[in-house]
Amino acid sequence: MIGELSQQPLAELVREISQKGLSGTLRLQHEQGKVAVYFEDGQLIYAASNLRELRISEYLKRKGVLSEQQLTSLAGGRSDASLIAALTASGGVDLVAIESLVAKQVGDVLRVGLLWSNGKWEFDDRAHLGDPVKVQLDVAGLLLQTARKMDDRFVASRFPSPDEVISPVPGTPAFDTLLPAEGFVLSRVDVPITLGDLLSLSGQPEAEALKTIYALALGGFIDRQRWPVALKVDGVRIAKSPAVRVEKKDEAVPSQPEPSAESEMDDLNAFLNKLDDAATHYEVLGISSGAPSDEIKTSYYALARRYHPDRFHLVTSTLMNARIDSAFARIAQAYETLMDPSRRTGYDAKLAALEKSRKYAESAPKASRESSGGAQEKQGGSQSGRDVDRAEDNFKQGYAALQQGQTKLAITTLAAAARIVPNEPRYRAYYGRALAMSPDTRRLAEAELQAAIRLDSSNVAYRVMLAELCYDLGFFKRAEGELERAISYEPNNPAAQKLMRKLEAARAAK
Repeated sequence: MIGELSQQPLAELVREISQKGLSGTLRLQHEQGKVAVYFEDGQLIYAASNLRELRISEYLKRKGVLSEQQLTSLAGGRSDASLIAALTASGGVDLVAIESLVAKQVGDVLRVGLLWSNGKWEFDDRAHLGDPVKVQLDVAGLLLQTARKMDDRFVASRFPSPDEVISPVPGTPAFDTLLPAEGFVLSRVDVPITLGDLLSLSGQPEAEALKTIYALALGGFIDRQRWPVALKVDGVRIAKSPAVRVEKKDEAVPSQPEPSAESEMDDLNAFLNKLDDAATHYEVLGISSGAPSDEIKTSYYALARRYHPDRFHLVTSTLMNARIDSAFARIAQAYETLMDPSRRTGYDAKLAALEKSRKYAESAPKASRESSGGAQEKQGGSQSGRDVDRAEDNFKQGYAALQQGQTKLAITTLAAAARIVPNEPRYRAYYGRALAMSPDTRRLAEAELQAAIRLDSSNVAYRVMLAELCYDLGFFKRAEGELERAISYEPNNPAAQKLMRKLEAARAAK
């Protein structure tokens, strides 16, 4: 399989090979530069280049791990991978230093190849790395960074239809690796949504929004429905799904009657619709959260026999094939996660964290009748019901993040709520409180808290928040004034009384 980098850049090829679980070697050429990237079951395990500055011997010399004489005697025309294997086997070098240098070398090789916008590529699934060299890299992070640097026109060309569906991925995204705009767009994809709708919700110019969505998709934070396909491989293993070995007698695969021709497509559509509603790996496989491994395996093989993409690729449309591929990728991911004890433990912990966040979100302060009515009146009815609901969802998510110390996520989501419905005092108050949690944004918090108080002047909690901010900034007199106003509304407010005692103690200590 061969192609042009101008049509399929390395970043997309890496994503596709990983998603299809392929093994082999991807070779790139740009002018005189060459790069070879090696994969094993979809995992990127090594990369090398013919460029001198990217050879492992240069890294070893620069770091002083080996002398020029030692390298000359060891190298002897070896490839980088062979030299690394020899050094590892010799036992006479610092293996930790070698592993660190190899990881840096591979990362640098990939960064060079990822920037090539023209040249040729060739993938050979029969060519494998001969030496036992493997590295652990943050490939998703590299792809994310690469997408941020891509040309706007090229990115726009990768999205031919505004009707393409963008979907969330299972699990809790790592927001700490994202830029604020990326985190905001990601927070909009809580259910499958068309590209056109997501662009309208992004709050960015279309070119910037497309690049943000493209970066999130390349990094694995969201799923695209219509990735351009470069590799036409028979028997593609979607998402590294285990082979379905139905011929083995010891596999507990229940026998199921084949559906009739009349009902097969109805059954497939019903299954896909059910899978769309599944929120967890357990729901994807149709099992309980305490299911043993035998039950997980039984369910997976039953689904694989019935709904594997290979059964439908000749009888369904391209759009339906993409939907089936995506569905089976979820099934395979669920199986692999739940069958691995350590991964299952981590996944269960994520589910528990999500449930904790859900409970925090449900406990978020509700709009008071007075503030809600005032907000609606000032808003003049300009907000649609959908906008109001979206703002409330953002507020609940931000409130939950705030309670769990996730300041960056809290700022992002509460800012979105305040921007959509600026006259809702809760949104402004808790956005201000989130800003106050970070030293970098603490001085921006006052404007939001003051806005909340103007919208709901009798709310004691908002005045206490402002007093806490003034106290943290060292403005003790202003803090005292806000506390006195709060206590005039509610003399026995515990938070106000506690802060007043803290303020008095601070003054006495001077």
